[in-house]
Amino acid sequence: MAKPSPDALQEAGERQLTEWGLGRDAPVGELAAALHRAAAADVAIAHRLGAVASAESAQLLLRLEREAADKHVRKAAKRALYRLEQRGIRLPEPPSPSPPAPAAAPPIEGYVSPVDGRGDQLVWLLRPQPGGVAHLFAVINDPEGLREVALNTMTRKALKSVRAELEQRHELRLVEVDGHYADFLMHRAFEWARGRGTRMVGDYPALRAQFTRQPSPAALPPSVLQRIDAAALDTDGTPLTRSPELLEEPEFRTWFLTHDELKPYLDELGSVKDSPLVLNRAQQQERFEAVIGRAIDAVFGGAARPSWARRLYEMGYYFAVTRRPQRAAQAAAVARALEHSGGAQAIPFCAQLVRASLAFFFHAALEQEQDREKTSLVLTPQQALARRER
Repeated sequence: MAKPSPDALQEAGERQLTEWGLGRDAPVGELAAALHRAAAADVAIAHRLGAVASAESAQLLLRLEREAADKHVRKAAKRALYRLEQRGIRLPEPPSPSPPAPAAAPPIEGYVSPVDGRGDQLVWLLRPQPGGVAHLFAVINDPEGLREVALNTMTRKALKSVRAELEQRHELRLVEVDGHYADFLMHRAFEWARGRGTRMVGDYPALRAQFTRQPSPAALPPSVLQRIDAAALDTDGTPLTRSPELLEEPEFRTWFLTHDELKPYLDELGSVKDSPLVLNRAQQQERFEAVIGRAIDAVFGGAARPSWARRLYEMGYYFAVTRRPQRAAQAAAVARALEHSGGAQAIPFCAQLVRASLAFFFHAALEQEQDREKTSLVLTPQQALARRER
């Protein structure tokens, strides 16, 4: 079967246009509305537009050439555009093709450990790559800053073995966190260390530049606030009241104040105990409480207070991810209380941590004193009195 000639297609299209009520004098706008209904009609429309010397006609022909599925229509549009150019109609520049969308960078994974009693935390950043992952590892401290950083390439299997060894040998379990937040923790620690002059192992700026070219995240709120109902903590005081229960969790086993941190207050407690003044039990207990209160305010006050709050927020996130919502709420409640300007003595967790640490060292000193008395042949009057009181 012979293919229709261009003239035959044009004649058939003209008949269709006439049937549709589009006569020879139909304006360009009405012709535009009839596009793509039939290939023959499109050929006739292209021929008509080639006779209308206007920018509107040229625009419509360009559209027809670009969009038409039939090759006869595209050829007719091209011929009509050539006719318009011969008549001095300047054709608009075709739109430049949009640049290809840049390939999405592989997502960065983040992992964090719980914060230990010194404020140390392990932070990992992972970026998938062919054959394995790039692993940016850091040890950070709040508030000292970045302590150590290193960049390695390893397989997923090797990384899994490292995590298993940390958990089995060191009881250190890492949990997943948003990669941007882990990146923020690492960068913030670097800024702290640089500001304080803290010694850092590893060239963080160079290693991070190898790991990713993305800018470091700006300040981010604690991740735990996305996991709990923070507003409820302002109306429900139960999490704060029961916050000493946090010390029962294994992750808090290293949260213990040192002898050096408490020495001034241990010395004061010892002086109260050995005071030459005759104090009854109530008076002695009152002086003990005064010393303990000062110790609580000193440990959790001043410049250290924001650091304690940040540590408790991080622990709250850890508990939320490890499915301990009550502990997460308790840790966040303590952090929020520390952010306000009240005395630390009113925060049960803070009071309990200081009391437990003081009690440990105070009783250890008493036991040493008793051991010395047992080996001594002579008792002073004060020692004899103290023995009877005990």
